[in-house]
Amino acid sequence: MRLPPLFLSALLLVAGCEAPAVPTPCSLAFATDLPLRFSENQVLTPAILDGHTTSLVLDTGSQFTLVTKSTADRMNLDIVAARGEMTGIGGSRGVYIFSAKDFQIGRLQGKNLPLMVSDFALSPGGRPVDGLLGADFLASYDVDLDFPDSKASLFKVQGSCAATATTLDEPLFQAPLARSDHPLDSRPFVRVEVAGKSLLAAVDSGAAHTLIFGNAARRIGLRLEDLAQEPHFRARGIGPDTPVIVRHVMTPISIGDITITHLPVAIMDEASPDSTDMLLGLDFLSHVHVWLSFSSHVMLMQYPPKPTPAPLK
Repeated sequence: MRLPPLFLSALLLVAGCEAPAVPTPCSLAFATDLPLRFSENQVLTPAILDGHTTSLVLDTGSQFTLVTKSTADRMNLDIVAARGEMTGIGGSRGVYIFSAKDFQIGRLQGKNLPLMVSDFALSPGGRPVDGLLGADFLASYDVDLDFPDSKASLFKVQGSCAATATTLDEPLFQAPLARSDHPLDSRPFVRVEVAGKSLLAAVDSGAAHTLIFGNAARRIGLRLEDLAQEPHFRARGIGPDTPVIVRHVMTPISIGDITITHLPVAIMDEASPDSTDMLLGLDFLSHVHVWLSFSSHVMLMQYPPKPTPAPLK
């Protein structure tokens, strides 16, 4: 999900400045677990916003934490900035900037959480949810996404670390995290090699499927008209449109120093709303234990994930 630079700059009005920190010894401090609930290819986590219990999609592919207009109306949120527009799969929607005076996410508590509010509805599997927990919040931490074991945790890295601090077990695969050109876009990106071409992929836990946009698909020699016999379905995103996508098995796909074979990929005959070529969705993340180190700009991958020991009897 992307917002125009002029509208994004409005957020700088509420952003604070901090003095440079004095270097300290490297340490990894547990911040919180995020309780998870899986519903129709979405990962949901609870949050309390201004005393209201909400259900948010854990969405590393969303620039900002946002709630639907019906949720904002129920919470009586106060507006902070004027109307703008956000763009994503399916087109554009109007958006406002609000602020939750108090919030609790996991065991983390705080005040004045900026929230985008839009008039779209989130209904994975027909069950409405209240919003998205986006990268603006998550990128303040190193994020442990253990979706194969239905877990997610946030950690704070303190000090200067010679290597990426992590709780994952060796051996690990890794890929550098690329940075957006806009300072307020904290989404994690990695370079992915497909059919000998380098594509820029967003690590998107809010996307049900790994997806290649039409402009990038043509660069690697794929056209929807040549995939007429493959399964077709419609995608739902931020915008009101539901573009057709085709399911196609790509082999191989290289992400940093790991190569994935026979990964089903959705091909969408729609241009990317920004410079992103593809999304690494939940179908990928649910089979790989991923550590997003925003502190050292690396994505670590434990594959296959370590199985959870059976309880003692």
